[in-house]
Amino acid sequence: MKFKSGVDYNSFLQSVKLCKHDVYFITSEGDRLNLNSALSQFIFTAVIAGQMPHPEGEVLCQEEDLPLLTPYLSA
Repeated sequence: MKFKSGVDYNSFLQSVKLCKHDVYFITSEGDRLNLNSALSQFIFTAVIAGQMPHPEGEVLCQEEDLPLLTPYLSA
């Protein structure tokens, strides 16, 4: 899923911490960042800072965690 426009990425990362399973950000180059990792969160932050206001890439998560992330994502 892709991000909606105008997402508060700090709030998004706080929601990722509440997920029971891994949440990945797949960059437009195909890199997979596990957003449960502090290092990957740092890289994700750098990626979105360079591509504001809307980062290219997709979020991949388990269906069980989708309700936590739905406010930030579009189909």
